[in-house]
Amino acid sequence: ADPIALQLRFYEDSARAYRQMGNLFESAKVLQALDPLIRDPQRRLDNQTTILRTLALLNEQLLEKLQPSPPGIEGGWMQLALIVKQHGSEPEKIAPLFEDWRRRFPQHPAMPELLLNYADQIQAQLSQFDRIAVLLPQSGKLAEVSSAIRDGLLIQRLRTQSPARPALRFYDSSDSATVWPLYNQAVADGAQLVIGPLQKDAVNQLLRAGELPVPVLALNEVTLSGAPPINLFMYSLSPEDEARQVAERIWIDGMRRPAVLVPQGDWGDRLATAFEQRWQGLGGDIAGVGRYDSGAHDYSGAITGLLHLDQSAARHKELQQWLGKQLEFEPRRREDIDAVFVAARPVQAQGIRPQLQFHRAGDLPVYATSHAWLGQLSRSQAEDMRGILLPEIPWLIHSEGADDDRAVVSRYLPRSGAAYGRLYAMGMDAFQLAPNLNRLSSSRFESLDGKTGNLFMDEGRRIRRQLVWLRLDDTPEVLGFAPRLDLQEAPVEVAPAPSPVVETAPAS
Repeated sequence: ADPIALQLRFYEDSARAYRQMGNLFESAKVLQALDPLIRDPQRRLDNQTTILRTLALLNEQLLEKLQPSPPGIEGGWMQLALIVKQHGSEPEKIAPLFEDWRRRFPQHPAMPELLLNYADQIQAQLSQFDRIAVLLPQSGKLAEVSSAIRDGLLIQRLRTQSPARPALRFYDSSDSATVWPLYNQAVADGAQLVIGPLQKDAVNQLLRAGELPVPVLALNEVTLSGAPPINLFMYSLSPEDEARQVAERIWIDGMRRPAVLVPQGDWGDRLATAFEQRWQGLGGDIAGVGRYDSGAHDYSGAITGLLHLDQSAARHKELQQWLGKQLEFEPRRREDIDAVFVAARPVQAQGIRPQLQFHRAGDLPVYATSHAWLGQLSRSQAEDMRGILLPEIPWLIHSEGADDDRAVVSRYLPRSGAAYGRLYAMGMDAFQLAPNLNRLSSSRFESLDGKTGNLFMDEGRRIRRQLVWLRLDDTPEVLGFAPRLDLQEAPVEVAPAPSPVVETAPAS
């Protein structure tokens, strides 16, 4: 057999395997090793385009932190990826930046026609809109939520340098019952795309409408009983989606018998169901579900029941009655639990972690959703919540320097750094998603590096978010993206390891 042909096949198969595991960084590195073996110019151009597109799917901060020293060929690819990430939709700006890049990397193997080929591929998949209608409630209980999303949309529009940036026209969808005529009015007014509505019942109206003459990026997610209308896309900051990602992370970290602790009520039930369904889909069984009163400060009843400490105490009491005397007793928790998933708001999360430690579960890793904190920890919170693992949007992760993206915005919109930060980021991403909807729907491997996560689309045309993982501490430790298990044919067994398995090297 031809040894070169065998090497080509090995590298191609390895790159494909890494990509299917969601490990884009390693996939790009293998494609770089493949590159000098390719003799056919067109095939090599296609491979280099794939290298660039793969690296361009990574977060900018991670690309900058992973720069090797000296940069060499690998660093040159990463610098080129940063150029196309920042200016991929503005081809007129790429040429001079590419010339400057070539002066810094004169020996780099990137072909001269690479950026033109890359830009052509991207441009062919992008949709251009001159007019976008935005349906958001301007009064009622969702008014402040809508206001933050609206501001995010406007921020991103102002930050778009292209002269072809679309005009935004806002419509008041406070009465969700009128969303269908409101949509038709927006179409009659010349809208080529509609962003919104926000309310679930309004989205359901459009879901039942059948044919939609112009695309809709709904800002909520509803249950699908079949295929949605061809032009309906859904994007939300779904807590259920986070619960599913927590299940995947626990699986990747090698745990196999997690316990679930959620608040009583609809929100807790939804997260518990989402977690359990995804866990069972991976091939596992949960150890049990405990439900606590979110209005109380003592969660020991739910915790002792979940850990079977109450059964241990009952056996002790029964044994004393049989023997007729007092016995020394140290309660023992069940031994089959190896992790705990906690759904909680900050107040509850701060109380639950110490009580888990008190009830002899301090050795168990604790996972939560982003709802467990507000993007930063007070001194007392850090003391009580240290070690909790949770996913977060890139927008709320601090980066170095006063001129980073979030710091600039927060000067003008102070609320963007705390409780409303995720909503501002959602508005910014909704604007960026608009021209990329067709590209994302073309393949589950396509993604968009957004403020609310690495965004991709599932088979129901719902936008999914790959989030960045943190370990809470005085200064939270950034662990990076976890591999995307949705790209795998079947769950992959990953043995427990001292450090988490991540798509990229942990940030320093």
